[in-house]
Amino acid sequence: METIEITLEQQSSTGMKLNNSVLEIIVDRPKEQGGGGTGLMGGQYLLTGIGGCYCSTFFAAAESRGLEIKGLRVQIIAVKSTDLPKRFTEVKLLVSYEECSDKALFKKVLAIAEKGCLSINTIKNGTKFKVETLA
Repeated sequence: METIEITLEQQSSTGMKLNNSVLEIIVDRPKEQGGGGTGLMGGQYLLTGIGGCYCSTFFAAAESRGLEIKGLRVQIIAVKSTDLPKRFTEVKLLVSYEECSDKALFKKVLAIAEKGCLSINTIKNGTKFKVETLA
């Protein structure tokens, strides 16, 4: 079984930092929510991960089928719960483009990418989740 692992380290009193060989990512809250305002909130990164995973899967499916796309745009809209526990209750991806070589194939690739996206499959099908201490 393949695993993916990342490690976040404390960067400030409210922020965490992911370091890898290519970039740094800061997770923090806005100042108005008690954070330092140095990065996106975790929920925004979750949505970015969903959108990014979908797009990379979309591009792979489009390329393998000879579909040419220019100016792809994905707007990710999430509805936050009003009750506890706080969570997203709905996530929607609105996909558009500037140029496309085959509109009918584009619609097929949309569905293929949704079915093949690891992040979307994790959200739709649930996952076991556990928090443990190493201290």
